Amino acid sequence: MAELYIPRAHSNSWYEHLATLQAGYYYPWNSEIGERNGEQAFLELIEEYKGQAVNVLEVGCGHGELALSIADRYGHVTAYDRIPSYIELANKSKDDTGAGNVEFLCYDAQNPELHQTTLPARTDSVDLIICRRGPLHWIEDAARVCRDGAWIVALNPMEEPIPAWSSKLPHLLHFENSGRHTGTGSIHQSVENRLHQAGLTLHSGWSFDVPETFGSTHELYRMITWGLPPRKIPSYEDIRYKLDAIFDRYGEKDGIVLRHCRFLWRAQIHKSK
Repeated sequence: MAELYIPRAHSNSWYEHLATLQAGYYYPWNSEIGERNGEQAFLELIEEYKGQAVNVLEVGCGHGELALSIADRYGHVTAYDRIPSYIELANKSKDDTGAGNVEFLCYDAQNPELHQTTLPARTDSVDLIICRRGPLHWIEDAARVCRDGAWIVALNPMEEPIPAWSSKLPHLLHFENSGRHTGTGSIHQSVENRLHQAGLTLHSGWSFDVPETFGSTHELYRMITWGLPPRKIPSYEDIRYKLDAIFDRYGEKDGIVLRHCRFLWRAQIHKSK
């Protein structure tokens, strides 16, 4: 029997496949995430740069939730993603909210034929680049599109420890096959390397590591199967007895606890000599 091909999580093919499974980019499970988890800190940090003269570029905007939620605090927001269905949803939400200062683009910043990255913005036109849970390749072109003194603010998932119970499940449902698993190694080092290659330096960085609790076997199943081909994996009912056993052996008072890890960072563009 031929081995089932599973796209590498967060690769282009994985995102394309995910777009066929759910409308928009989001986490489909319900869980309880500990306080001071990085997500709110990210929103508070970009709030520091608000202003009606500020032009924002959002990288990897998904279905546009972030861009629309912050639009009234900035002069203009350009947000892009390479998945057409995400941009269709974003534009529909834009029409519903009437946000006239937001532009959504279906765009791929990477050009494999030319081996270069090009952001969808004019030279010296951006005051703030933001990216929430997105890729890093765009850093290569950040200095070109930014004005002198502009800021980059990004929030990236950090690699999380593989739970001991992962091996108790069928191979296809091992933690490392889920979209939850980044497999990136040190995201801090990856960011530093990307910035260095682009002639930039890290200004500030903060690591967040808090508990994330799954209170039911059904929500845990949603997490471990996120992004996997539904017709090729065991159904929830087929493995419920395994999930029950995991909860019995590894569960804490409120359920199964994983680590919710994020790296929040910023860099500033300096062009003046």
